[in-house]
Amino acid sequence: NWRNVFNTLSACKMQLSTEFWVLIQMAVFIPLALIRQIRYFAPVALVANLLIIVSLGYLLGFDMWSISTTGPAPFVNYNPARFPLLVGTAVYSFEGVTLVIPILDSLKEKRDFGRVLTMAIMLCLGLFLAVGSLSYLTFGEKVEAVVLLNLPNQSAWTMLVQILYSVAILFSMPLQLFPAVKIMEAMMFTRSGREHKSIKWQKNIFRTAMALLIALIAVFGADQLDNVVSLVGSFCLVPLSFIYPASMHLKLMADTRWMRVKDSVLIIIGVVAMVYVTFISVATWGTSDPPLDVCLSGP
Repeated sequence: NWRNVFNTLSACKMQLSTEFWVLIQMAVFIPLALIRQIRYFAPVALVANLLIIVSLGYLLGFDMWSISTTGPAPFVNYNPARFPLLVGTAVYSFEGVTLVIPILDSLKEKRDFGRVLTMAIMLCLGLFLAVGSLSYLTFGEKVEAVVLLNLPNQSAWTMLVQILYSVAILFSMPLQLFPAVKIMEAMMFTRSGREHKSIKWQKNIFRTAMALLIALIAVFGADQLDNVVSLVGSFCLVPLSFIYPASMHLKLMADTRWMRVKDSVLIIIGVVAMVYVTFISVATWGTSDPPLDVCLSGP
């Protein structure tokens, strides 16, 4: 999105590489990744959520306007070659599940957390269904992995929305990294950085290295975003969302035959989905079209 806006404003007179646009964001990403307490993310997360809501509102409005004026675009009901990627992409929507326990631990009032969590999940589900369905009806087979790239690139509103959404993602990424970093730090460091400055700086270096590693992965997978999302969803989030919870429930809580059967079925489905979708994500790597380039596509 940053590159798309810059190329539009500069009329493609100075094109910068994907590596540049990924690395320049590290100037914001790395300082935010050094935050130690999840509660300090609250203002940044609030701004990010508001920007995402505005962006999605504009996208949904454009979709409904386009469908009402020109009708649905040609689309394929079922694509067997790419359907497994949908499974990984759908499970990728569970990426925020790692934040549930840290957020719960940071709350003073925990009584209503279950109700709030359920409402949030239902809201996200509705947004995923609405944005995915309407955008596919609007753009059909030409829909991009980042659907904002399909919007008219000469529109000032489109550029504004792309900027807002890019800022939102930039602010939210360190929050997504937070649980993983905390777990790895607990395994690597036995002493606290509060009493030992050297430990604190070692943790800072570790967090910076993790941010740079993510940047490297982003550069490597920039042209195959749909495969990257599916691969992360299948290999990382299927176990996190299905296999691990069912395994722990089976070990600790399942005291009836029906519970054990349900847990076992979830584990089997999770393992099969993880192996199969991971294989398809790797096997189809490089078969997707590169992201839309405004300098090649024109207005």
